[in-house]
Amino acid sequence: MDIYVAPEQAYFYIPRFTPEIAADRVEQKKTGLIAGAVGSLISRPKPEEIHMVSLENRLEPFWQVSISARTRYDRNQTYSVPLRGPEVQQVTIFGQEVSTELKAKEGPRFSLSGVEHCLEEGHASRGFSGLSGEPVDLDKYQSFPKSLIVDLDHFEPEGTLVVPPQVRATAVVRKVMAEVIKPVKGAHVIHEERVDVETLELNFIPVYALEYEWSAKGKRGIIEFDALTGEIRGGGKKLSEQFKGLVSRDLLFDLTADAAGMIVPGGSIAVKLVKAVADRKK
Repeated sequence: MDIYVAPEQAYFYIPRFTPEIAADRVEQKKTGLIAGAVGSLISRPKPEEIHMVSLENRLEPFWQVSISARTRYDRNQTYSVPLRGPEVQQVTIFGQEVSTELKAKEGPRFSLSGVEHCLEEGHASRGFSGLSGEPVDLDKYQSFPKSLIVDLDHFEPEGTLVVPPQVRATAVVRKVMAEVIKPVKGAHVIHEERVDVETLELNFIPVYALEYEWSAKGKRGIIEFDALTGEIRGGGKKLSEQFKGLVSRDLLFDLTADAAGMIVPGGSIAVKLVKAVADRKK
């Protein structure tokens, strides 16, 4: 099997909303969100009792993977052809005489042997959380502009937490591979087994985590604001307390020739991996 990998790229999305706009929008909904976040739906706080104490400006990691697969092979097959009646004793086909047989349930018929020339193709495009590896729908972000990260190892925008992915490229590629690569049944000759990893992207999406304190109860809660779509979610977290460390391109984009056999379902076939070189100067 030959696996061809397109240039591996990393991008960050440009926020549509500033932290000030996010804080203003959350201000209008903070009462219900904070009450739900701290588990106090019966005793609802007054708006003036809730104050923002901190704001975390962060970039969350997501993987985007698109893979297509193509297999060409030959398969031996025997065809059973029904006849019009029991009176048929022989059939001449392609210049050769073929004997017939009478089967009680199926009626008279004759058999032909042939070779089927087959082509199977598959394609899948999926998004995954870079923290959990769980599938996510990234279609809602496709229309927003994003910028290429030229030097991922030193990507540290001022005042922004770049959350390091906990899931590497091989893990998400393997999941998509399992969708597009299917076992070939009955093949006696395989002419081509090709897999194209058409897209392997690490995308960073801007999120604001606004921490509020309910002073009367001495409780705090986090409200998350999607800086692209404007979605607001209660019960959030501050990730600066959980994830620390640098982002390493070589560590994350770990799809190498040595690891190629691990990403193919079954893992018992010979695999050749060809990687394109990304032009990081664009």
